This record gives sequence, structure tokens and C-alpha cells, in this order.
Amino acid sequence: MSELKHGFGAAKMNKDADERTVPNGEYRDALNVQIVTSDGSNVGTLQTLLGNSDSNIISSFQGTLSPYAKCVGSVADEANNKIYYFVNDHNGYTDYIFEYNVSDSTLKPLIVDKWRVVAAISQASLASAAGPATKLYISDGGNTSGNYTNVRPGMIIAGLFSGGVLVNNSDQIIVNKMKHVVNHWEVYMDDLLGDSILYDALGLQSTGGYISFIADKALDFEGEMITGINVVDNTIYWTDGSSEPKKININNVQTDASGLYHTKFLVKVDDTIITHGGAATHIDFRENPDYMKEQHLTVIKKSPLCPPTLLLSDTSNSNFTSTGATSVLSSSINEFFVDENDSSLDVGSVKNIVFLSSQKPDYKKGDLILLSRTNDFVAIDEFDNYEVMVEILDYNGSSAISSSLGDAKIKIVYILSSLDGQLFSAPETFNTMLKRENPLYEFKFPRFAYRYKYQDNQYSCYSPFSEPAFLPGKFDYKPKDGYNLGMVNTLRSLYICDFLPDSDTLPTDVVEVDILYKESNTNNVYTVKTIKHGDAEWVAKGTSMVTFNSGYARTKGALLITSEMVRAAIASNQLLRPWDNVPRTAKAQEMVGNRIVYANYKQNYNLK
Repeated sequence: MSELKHGFGAAKMNKDADERTVPNGEYRDALNVQIVTSDGSNVGTLQTLLGNSDSNIISSFQGTLSPYAKCVGSVADEANNKIYYFVNDHNGYTDYIFEYNVSDSTLKPLIVDKWRVVAAISQASLASAAGPATKLYISDGGNTSGNYTNVRPGMIIAGLFSGGVLVNNSDQIIVNKMKHVVNHWEVYMDDLLGDSILYDALGLQSTGGYISFIADKALDFEGEMITGINVVDNTIYWTDGSSEPKKININNVQTDASGLYHTKFLVKVDDTIITHGGAATHIDFRENPDYMKEQHLTVIKKSPLCPPTLLLSDTSNSNFTSTGATSVLSSSINEFFVDENDSSLDVGSVKNIVFLSSQKPDYKKGDLILLSRTNDFVAIDEFDNYEVMVEILDYNGSSAISSSLGDAKIKIVYILSSLDGQLFSAPETFNTMLKRENPLYEFKFPRFAYRYKYQDNQYSCYSPFSEPAFLPGKFDYKPKDGYNLGMVNTLRSLYICDFLPDSDTLPTDVVEVDILYKESNTNNVYTVKTIKHGDAEWVAKGTSMVTFNSGYARTKGALLITSEMVRAAIASNQLLRPWDNVPRTAKAQEMVGNRIVYANYKQNYNLK
């Protein structure tokens, strides 16, 4: 009898044809089967799918899962042979994301969100003559190398203190910082409401009372099933319909294999982890790596809300007064520029000069200075017919005037030949002014903005644009010509400042800032410079540095612009992106055309 062979290479289900007349390559019905597409001899064959293992993977985890823990979602990363489980353990005050490696059958916690911690007061902290205590003590559990209590800055305190003082969540008593002492952690607190309950409670505390420390949930699994989960390039995206859509790159988390401790969020620059906070015995809000928070997980990213500050100067010297105004780089001297034979000094001659002005100009070494006996100095005008040009070799603007030493050592760069043979019975008064280069943006009205770049290569929206970087000249309107020469930009140097808030408010994972440029008569936006984390412009003190103000400023960053050079143009559609339109909540999510698409979502807010 001949052998009957029937392949299923077409992979098509045909419910219309009679089962006796189904064409080769098709099938009438299938359940729990797959068609093999390999290059081997079994290509096109129909094989039974393997069933699920009867072992409970998650329950095998030897962490702190309570009997009431519930798996609320899962997703398979087939490219890497991994499965991710989303677990809510409300009784254990913890949410988890577990990673199961199919290749070696290992399970490990990827993210641990300890959103509530209960600890006993380990040592009394009583009131003193200076007032009630503002700290309490909890045991370090015998661990001195780091914080293994899961208590961290920002947590709200609740509990019944000795003396009957009850502190609730609504009292807004938060952990401010922690300091390790022998066998204990000192937990310092702030009273956000200022209603003195902090002092009432802490003034009565004694050893043995149990206190709850409550944090905002990062994962925020409410126990409902999560069906919208995707894995793309080691990044997990999910949405649960009750909170903001979230994502996390699995390479940017630091979790202990035991699952007992809250996950930390890593920020990397050139594969180097950014650290801040100093010794492990002192923890505050500036801790980095930071404890995982919801802001590290949300799909939407913060954008800058304030424009940069501009400091404008009409000199290439870039000098400013303590108020931020342009320094007047001018003065006068009583000098002569002829030798004992009444001949003018040669080009290249070096001499000392003394400035007569009581407020000395902000000259710098290397500046070129113009001198003239006849022209009255006007700060906004250039000398038209100067007599001498000198280069500052050495300058001490802070010293007292000394006729013997002089305030500056100069070298003559240019001198009029008409001075030759003139007899000076006494030194004559020369007006001086800094020689200025051609203006920047002479016929333009430029504006500047900035944007953040996050470590996952996402860019924020633009900040608001600044006012025009424009310094008008002297009013000079001639009806015959029909234009005002005073509208020519006299800007020669520019500081762009205050494009970074301090570390308290800057999003943790911002690693670069793009400084942007736009002209008034076009919608094209260009990148002036990209400032990376740790660059000199990044750590500069902003306006306070430029204006020599020693006061503390809540912003930082300063970039000096001395040319009109720009880098690359930015995609035009970014100008039409005033904010990131991400749903408040969404029940469904899928990848479509390399984009995350949400469905059954909520957006906007009711205005009251």
C-alpha cells in the first residue's frame, strides 16, 4: 500500500471544504498545535505544543512573599528566553517584578518596591533643654555596611508613640535624612504641616514602640490583572488601567538577589554609574543611586518649565558688574608716548601706565586698548581715529595707583607717526577703551532655549524660549535713509545661564542638556552645544557665578557664546511638541510600527 503524506506548509485553516477534500498544505481544525518552520526534514509538519509546567515558579522564590501574594501579569521575552512576572503582595507591603530565565531555570527579583516598613524604636530620644527631639532611633539589624532597614528619605511616619500621641499619614511627618550611629540609625524628620505634632510625639517616645514608614508606591500594583505588557530592547513597558503607563530598562536597576531590600535606580554616563551622597552612613534626598520611585518608571518625562537667563555684553571681554550689567571698559591716563628725543616710541616698546579713573576698568591680560587725546569716550561707540593701540601684558586693577610701578604693563601695537617730534611739557590725558570685535547676530534677533536628554535616549520638550539676545546701539535715525542704525545688534559676548535646576529638582536620569538657538524670522531650531553631565558648563553656578554673587542660587549652568556657530538642525516637528501627550491611565497597550500605542485610555483633567 502506498504511504499517505500530507504536509501543512500553507499553514492555512480551511473550514469550508469537506475534510476529505482539504487541499494539501491546509488543515480543517487545530488545537494546541504548531506548524514547524525549521530548515530540517520536519518542515511543515504539525506538532503538539508543549503544555505548561506543573511547578509553581513564583512560589519557589525564597524571599518574603506572603501566602496572599498574587501574580497580576506576565510577559515572555522570546528573544532572550526570559519570562517576567508582576506580583502584588499587599499583605507583605511589597510589589515585585520577577525575571525567570528559561535557559537555566533561575528566578530572581528584578524590581522590589517596599512601600511600607514597620520598625521598632530601638533607643529612646527624649526632649532636652533645647526643646523636644526631632529624631528617633531604629536598629541597623547588625548591618553596618549600608542601609538594610528599607527606611529612606521621603517616607511618611505613622504610629502610636508612648504617651498616647497618635501620628497618622495625614499629619505629614516625613523622614528627612538618616545617620548611622553605633547599632542604630538616627532618623531625622520634618513636620510639613507645622502643627507641632512632631514635637509632641517625639518628645514622648521611648524604646519599644512600633512605627510605620510609608512611601509612595513605585510599581503600584493594585491587584488587577495587567494585560498590556511589551518587552523591547531590554525595556519593559506596561500599563494597568489604574495608574500612569510605565517602563523600565532592566540594565538600570540594582536589586539584591534575596528580594528583601528596596530596588535602587542606576544612572549611567558612558557606562559609569553616577554616585552622590558620600559615605554610606549618611543618607538624604540627594542619594544617588536613588531609591526606586514612580518618577523613574513613568513613560512621560519631565521637561524644563523656565527659559534660560541671558547675560549680554557689548564687549568680547565678557565682563559684568555684580548686578549682571555690562562693565564699562574705559578710563583715562596721563601719559606720553615719546622718548627723550621727542620721537614717538617704536611699535613693540613696553612701558607702564597709570589709570586716573577712581573705578578702574575691567581690562584683562591680552586685551587690545585704544587711546586718543581728542575723542571723548562714549561707551557705545568705537573710536574712529585713535592715536595709539596697546596690548595689556600685565594688569592689576585692584591695586592702589602707584606712579612708580603703574597699574598696567603694556606693549605698543600701533602708534601714529604724527606724534613724532611733538614736545610734551607734561603727560597728556588719553581716553582709553577696549577694542571690540565685530558684533554677534548683528542683524538678527536670536532666542535660546534648552532640552533634557535622558539616559534612555529620550528627549524632553523644549523649554520656553528666552527674550531676544539683543543690545541696541546708539539711536541714529536718518529720514533720508529710512532706518535706525540703533537697531543694529551690538552684542559681542553672551552667557546662557540657569538651564539646570539644582540636584533637588533635576530629574535623576538627565545626562545631557542641549542648548538650542532660533531666529525670529524662521521656525528652524538648531543645537548650539550639548552639555554632558559633569562638564564645566554643567557644574557652573549659573547667574551667581557670572555676576560674582556669592549667594546660594537654586539654578546652575553657564555657557559662554562668543561666535555664531551652530551645530545641527533639529527635526521641525519638535517645535510643535509643547508637551508629551501620554494618557493618565490606559487598559491596553501594543507595539505598532515601532511605536507604543495605548487603548481604552483616559486623558485630560476636569477643570474646577
